[in-house]
Amino acid sequence: MAVEKLTGPRLFQLIFLLFVLIAAFTWRTITYVPESGLTSDSELSNICDVTKQACLINIDNNQIIIDVASRPIQQNAEMIVNIKGEDLAFNLQAKGVDMNMGILKFTKELKSDDVASYSTFVPKCKHNEMEWLVVITADGKSKEITFTAKK
Repeated sequence: MAVEKLTGPRLFQLIFLLFVLIAAFTWRTITYVPESGLTSDSELSNICDVTKQACLINIDNNQIIIDVASRPIQQNAEMIVNIKGEDLAFNLQAKGVDMNMGILKFTKELKSDDVASYSTFVPKCKHNEMEWLVVITADGKSKEITFTAKK
């Protein structure tokens, strides 16, 4: 490889490029906004956790009871969520709270009386426990619940 002399214009070009890279890095650091709307653990603690008990939530002035078919919720297994209440078209999606494990989409299984069942497969994680945030959407309104899956 040929050796070049460090000339004045070449030195100016290197310093200018270094300045541009530092400015871009600083700008992205200052303007960074976390992807999830959750900014602190205190906000997360106000969201109902179906790992422990059923949740009663209100969507558009309709009381809905959300529960899981079995506890404890296991990783690498199917999870069934039962929603009891108004006959609304629900859309359920889950994503990891602390880790990006992708988005879990729930499929509607059956409806009996006033209970709708939705199922998804909870993937296996390298950690013993993983917390998930479920977003439940109906008629343009959404509510959030959490669950913890264990190995």
